[in-house]
Amino acid sequence: MHAAEARTRVSISPNTGAEFASWTEDGPKALEQLTRNLEAARSDVLEQPEMRKAVLDNCVASLRSAREILAETVVREVGKKPEEALAEVEYAVSFFAHCRSLLDHRELNSNSVGGHLVESVGLGGALLICPFNDPLAGIARKVAPAIAAGCPVIVKPSSLSIICAKEMIAAFRRCGIGNEIQMIAASGGEAVARLLAHPSIDIVSFTGSTKVGMKLARKCARRGKKFVAELGGNCPFVISSSADMDAAVDDLMERKLKAAGQACSSVNRVFVDRRVYGRFRELLAARAESLVLAPSDSSPDLGPVRTREAANGLVALAAQAASDGERYLTRAPGTVARHQPFLFPLTVLEGSESSVFDRRETFGPLLSVRSFDEEADIVARLEKEQQALACYIYTGEPEEMLGRLRGLRFGSIGINTTKIQGADVPTGGFRRAGTGREGGIWGMREFQSTINWKIETRRDSGQ
Repeated sequence: MHAAEARTRVSISPNTGAEFASWTEDGPKALEQLTRNLEAARSDVLEQPEMRKAVLDNCVASLRSAREILAETVVREVGKKPEEALAEVEYAVSFFAHCRSLLDHRELNSNSVGGHLVESVGLGGALLICPFNDPLAGIARKVAPAIAAGCPVIVKPSSLSIICAKEMIAAFRRCGIGNEIQMIAASGGEAVARLLAHPSIDIVSFTGSTKVGMKLARKCARRGKKFVAELGGNCPFVISSSADMDAAVDDLMERKLKAAGQACSSVNRVFVDRRVYGRFRELLAARAESLVLAPSDSSPDLGPVRTREAANGLVALAAQAASDGERYLTRAPGTVARHQPFLFPLTVLEGSESSVFDRRETFGPLLSVRSFDEEADIVARLEKEQQALACYIYTGEPEEMLGRLRGLRFGSIGINTTKIQGADVPTGGFRRAGTGREGGIWGMREFQSTINWKIETRRDSGQ
């Protein structure tokens, strides 16, 4: 995009279907200034561990001081419920606080190994491409480990959550954070392409679709830049005959309704032992029928999805499944008209052995359910999963089940729980669900490499 082509964009609220803010895209001159600032931060503040600690402390303070306005912006722009938005602010804080605590461990900086000094250093400038569904935490979980590792960052938020990102960066500025954390406002791929080509960018961290992630991975490989990615998940939820059915359905509903199902780790497919499948269907249908669907600012059970296109795409996906022979266990959804809230009800279809839901991430309140006969068959199916991000297993025999699941390769596996994430633990995927990890010391190490120092003092030969 040329400087003369800088465009003003509008932000549409999913709660109303109407414009609530506008913003201007950054052009080439702004991008060049960002990279100059990035190089300045790399050669100054971030080479000093004590300064990195100060930056992280200031991030914690800034988010807490702006807690209310940040939460209000999340509700308005992304459509999360107020309680979810407030919880997200604290979740974002937890990443900065945890990474700050990691810097108190000296062994993270250097180790003596067999007469060598092995120094851990930041890789360099980082480009962080963040999703809309966690507009604050999605930024924090990348920025915090990068800063802790010694990498100044440019944040590229989704254009669907850019007002949230701007509020977050403004909070950082009020607490004295400067070039260490910068943001680019852009909606297309041209700005990312320019930054990828710039020598000051050494690592790219991306969260988003598998399709886009694979393209970025190829571009980074051609330029010799490290690429870390959390990509799409097609997360299964398995209920055995021995499971506590009420607890399983409670957790399923809570996980599926959070952020209107718009999360890579949300449940897409439910596999239930045939011996208890009838009871499961009854419980799920009753819960789905009783849900209150409304704009998120009224704190309903289920709020809107982010865009009209997303809602209508879910309608089309459900219709495709129905045309393939699956049947609705809830009412069929209707399209969203212009200037209406982007509401999509929890829609459940009973899947077949081979379902479109096995190939497509729904990323919304659309759910496939089906029964299975043999536990060994479902475990074998999970072992072949390509979108292996997260998996949830409910059983009355957790210890025995753990032994049978040792061959699974998912980034996160919850047994009798869906609470798999946290600032101190790694998340990520296998195969087409991503590469690398976020969270904990594992997330920080993605932004670091090592220098092997070997120093010997020359002795006087006497000649």
